[in-house]
Amino acid sequence: SLKTQEIFNFWEKASVTNIGEDVLVPDPRMSHGPLITLMAGGLAGAVSRTVTAPFDRLKVLLQVQSKLLNQSKQYTGIVQGMTQIYKEGGWRAYFRGNGTNVLKIAPESAMKFCAYEFFKEILCSDPKHISVWERLAAGSMAGVVSQTSIYPLEITKTRLAIAPPGQYRGIGDCLRKIIKYEGPRALYRGLTPSLVGIIPYAGVDLAMYSTLKDWYSLKNPGSSPSVFTLLGCGALSSTTGQLVAYPLALVRTRLQAQGMKGTPIVYSGMIDCFKQTLKYEGFFGLYKGIGPNFLKALPAVSIGYVIYENSKKLLN
Repeated sequence: SLKTQEIFNFWEKASVTNIGEDVLVPDPRMSHGPLITLMAGGLAGAVSRTVTAPFDRLKVLLQVQSKLLNQSKQYTGIVQGMTQIYKEGGWRAYFRGNGTNVLKIAPESAMKFCAYEFFKEILCSDPKHISVWERLAAGSMAGVVSQTSIYPLEITKTRLAIAPPGQYRGIGDCLRKIIKYEGPRALYRGLTPSLVGIIPYAGVDLAMYSTLKDWYSLKNPGSSPSVFTLLGCGALSSTTGQLVAYPLALVRTRLQAQGMKGTPIVYSGMIDCFKQTLKYEGFFGLYKGIGPNFLKALPAVSIGYVIYENSKKLLN
């Protein structure tokens, strides 16, 4: 049916240019027009990110805990971590850094949309009938452009999430202090693993999702899958993609964090961070924080889809 196909399309397009952390605006090739699609997608992203912000902050805090820095284990799991965050600053502490996460939606989405349309025209033999792999190529390149353009906000989000209360007075103060004490280049720490992570996540997620969709259609010809079946396919493909790309996300976060007050520079780059993490924390050290990341995935996409569809109707 049209409704179930729309859900397929939403999940498929939302995951094309993502590293597995946020629900992004779908490919705006719909009848509602790009402006309404961007506005509806921006609202959906803002709501879904805010609702799942507590899990996102805990994930970042777990990612930056390193034996190399001789840190005591302040956060040991999901329940203990959530309790500890609340003790430190009440309910507001769950949303530290979320303002930046919401603020970057508009420029990131607009940049991605423009870049995607540009690369689609160049790469696709028939832009009106794009294959899965053409969409992956155009989407990945658009992801590289948009991620690079808003990356200073990414590092600001991480710094605000892990900094003790009072270190930064807000987004502007954080950016100013990074430039003043660490130099402009510090605004792009961790960019390489961020860009490298786009392709394996999007490739695995999209390929697996398409395979599951085709398998269901083959086994159940003529019948439309339920919403739960669609969300199950999306959750499984997204989980697999995250397992592949998550170590790159962890390395990105550690590189973003180093250099700030209380966190010395211990990694010379992406490869060194991988080596040091494996040496001091083992293979599973590369997956610190993946628990809360999984917990936020399904509610983020589900909430994002509901808000996206309803806001489109209101805007029309």
